[in-house]
Amino acid sequence: MILVPVLFAVITALLVALLFKGDIKELLNIYLPPEHHYQISGKDRLYIQLQKNILKNPGLFLNESYIKQIDHRLNSTGDTELVVRKGQKVIYLSPELKGMDTGELPAFGLYGDVDPFEKLNNQFVSIKKLDFYFPDDSEGSLFIITNANSFAKFVRSSFPILFIGLIIILILTNGLLTYFVSKSIIRPIRDLQKAAKRMKEGDLSIPIKVRSKDELGQLAQGFEEMRIRLNDSIEKQIAYEENRKELIANISHDLKTPITTIKGYVEGIRDGVANSPEKMDRYIQTIFTKARDLDRMIDELFLYSKLDLQRLPFLFEKINFDHYLEDYVEELRFDVAEKQVEIQLIIEKGDYLIVGDREHLKRVITNIVDNSLKYIDKEHKKLSFHLSSLPTHLLFKLSDNGPGISSENLKLIFDRFYRADQARGTEKGGSGLGLSIAKRIIEEHHGSIWAESESGMGTTILFTLKKAGEQSEKNLNN
Repeated sequence: MILVPVLFAVITALLVALLFKGDIKELLNIYLPPEHHYQISGKDRLYIQLQKNILKNPGLFLNESYIKQIDHRLNSTGDTELVVRKGQKVIYLSPELKGMDTGELPAFGLYGDVDPFEKLNNQFVSIKKLDFYFPDDSEGSLFIITNANSFAKFVRSSFPILFIGLIIILILTNGLLTYFVSKSIIRPIRDLQKAAKRMKEGDLSIPIKVRSKDELGQLAQGFEEMRIRLNDSIEKQIAYEENRKELIANISHDLKTPITTIKGYVEGIRDGVANSPEKMDRYIQTIFTKARDLDRMIDELFLYSKLDLQRLPFLFEKINFDHYLEDYVEELRFDVAEKQVEIQLIIEKGDYLIVGDREHLKRVITNIVDNSLKYIDKEHKKLSFHLSSLPTHLLFKLSDNGPGISSENLKLIFDRFYRADQARGTEKGGSGLGLSIAKRIIEEHHGSIWAESESGMGTTILFTLKKAGEQSEKNLNN
């Protein structure tokens, strides 16, 4: 939009200059510095010499040999010829101009190049005229006639058409450029305006197309990224709300079941149903067990809430995880001695020094173990612990001989409030937060946790922990 008008302005200026100067060569004199004018051409020096001779010795122009010499010099500087007139009679006519009608030459006393172009014998010429008086006081004129440049002729004859054509082309070009540039700007802006309106109304499903890589394209890309983030945020908010509703429903059910049981047994004691010491002990033991289950569920919910808000304190210290796991498995064997659970421990050789929180890591392993024992449907239960060393991490595996997990449910077991037993029976009940809590604790240790399983083939829970470095304990505690 800037270059095209400038280009047409330069062309127009050149045409106007040619119109008034008459020759492209003459235009050089306008732009060359003054000190260069003395070096332009021999023609200018010859003009100066002629003017001096006119003033000092006009009689020279009666000398035919001198006039021919001047004419020869003019011919050598360009397509220029000489005519000398005395009174009304032409006393010298250049051989190149023979046959020219000299009556069309300007009259004596008409000074200056009012119009640089003259038409002589149907040809455009540029005429310079020098008037003087001969020694006998008769009028004399020197005519220096130059054939006009062919391009100058064209400009001279077609200038109005060229000028009007340039103006029309300029208007059309500028109009078309303005249209296309406006279209390239207005269309993306309208698209962004529509997208912003849809976003305002809550519709974030339609992607914003990025049509270019310029500033508008970058703006559209920014809108698209904002749309994606808003859509993700809303989806997470919706999922969180659904989880919250599910949590309320699940916790309400899980709390109501043991409370109902406790109320029933208390009423039985109050009404005298427990009429023997054995029944009384059984009723009291049941009440105690259900109260303990309530307390455990409330603790899990409170723990997960603190993890979710990142308000659970961690005390990181260096731990030899192989020794730590040996102690835990030994304690577990003692706790499940009466439940016919076979426990196997395999620790490969390697470095198992980590930085972690002992209590929270114990909760992770306990939640995994409890989850496995809860769902093993065989009379002879089997748990297999396996610890191996990787270059920068340790790998923990716990495998069971349970029923396994289907592929569609496998990816959900670490989600909040997920529970495989959707019927929520009291025997396998729980808040559904055990594995989710384990996942959050492992992530706080900068590790990862996942599961591998097939239906009917048992389940393996795996997690990794980063080995200790010189700054690990300090960095984690900070």
